[in-house]
Amino acid sequence: MKFSAIVVIAPEELEQTAIEQAQAAGATGITILTGKGIGGESKKTFFGMTFEGSQSVLLMVVAKHMSLPILKKMQAILLQDGKSRGIAFTVPIDHLTGIDMGQIMKFEQHLRE
Repeated sequence: MKFSAIVVIAPEELEQTAIEQAQAAGATGITILTGKGIGGESKKTFFGMTFEGSQSVLLMVVAKHMSLPILKKMQAILLQDGKSRGIAFTVPIDHLTGIDMGQIMKFEQHLRE
């Protein structure tokens, strides 16, 4: 079985929606990291204080055939009114170790459905 890694970087307020949609598309395990980024736009200030919104980084390892449906779900969340609110991409995995056989069985079950 071939695998892909999916990386999603989204505003923290979209984290739960992204997780739910990824799981609905077949993701079984998601690692969540918190971060902040530097974008091309200037930072917003409020009464002289700089506001920096935090971001969530979601990492998923999925069967290769599941990566495109998950990516499409992320696109629906991240692109709203023609504006991008984050980024999502896949990376092929050549070698993998440590994945639980239970997860592989879930991937195969998802294939049959």
